[in-house]
Amino acid sequence: MGLQKGEFALINYTLTVLDDTQEKVIDTTYKEVAEKAGLKTENVVFEPELVIIGEGFVIKPIEDVLVEMNENEKREFVLEPSQAFGERDPKNIVILPARELSSRGVIPRVGEEVEIEGRRGRVIRIGAGRVTIDFNHPFAGKKVKVELTLEKILKDDAEKIRELFHRWFRNIPKENIKTEIAGDTVKIEVPTSIFLIENAFTLLSGFVRDVQRHFENINNVEFVAKVPIERPKKEEEKKGEAAKEESKESSAGQESASQESKAEAKEEQ
Repeated sequence: MGLQKGEFALINYTLTVLDDTQEKVIDTTYKEVAEKAGLKTENVVFEPELVIIGEGFVIKPIEDVLVEMNENEKREFVLEPSQAFGERDPKNIVILPARELSSRGVIPRVGEEVEIEGRRGRVIRIGAGRVTIDFNHPFAGKKVKVELTLEKILKDDAEKIRELFHRWFRNIPKENIKTEIAGDTVKIEVPTSIFLIENAFTLLSGFVRDVQRHFENINNVEFVAKVPIERPKKEEEKKGEAAKEESKESSAGQESASQESKAEAKEEQ
């Protein structure tokens, strides 16, 4: 029996665009694969991704395979262009006057991407005062190889909520997120670094909506951020520490003198 709608799972994957002459990795959860493919790795979190079945976390052709898999199972399959980035559409190739682009502050160069009225396209030709732009997706018309691993099916609600929280706050490591459920309340302990995250309140609101949607037994969400308070040491504590240090130094000096005396006694013998 495969995964059901609403179930939580962790997956690893690598997506590779297949061309007539080469293969190009375009996305992966493995850092070593990304480095080898020349993908950006700085400030990118490489780890198993959370998927909630039926929520559109992955495209349907991949989810259709995923729901048939077992935990720790690996599969490799190929998506047709229509299942991936779509077929190339001649209607998405348009010719615009160069003056129109100039009036928009766009200086076209062959091979570069431009944005026109919210659409991103690639300049493929310039000539006779006209610019030809291809608004098809860069990988339209190409097959995509998928290497997929179902790492874990999540059963524990506290673990599910921790993974869900981490999905909203990717820069907070999972090991720094603690979740505990008591009755209809989930308590989430987070590091104080959350206060430095831009739009943190908006992200928290989105996370709470997800909890409301997926966990009918949870009616309250508590966030806890422990902030240690450093107080200046009292004069008595400082004196006590100084006395301990003096005692250690005195003991060390006595031990050294004792060792020297023993050495001198041996020499006299």
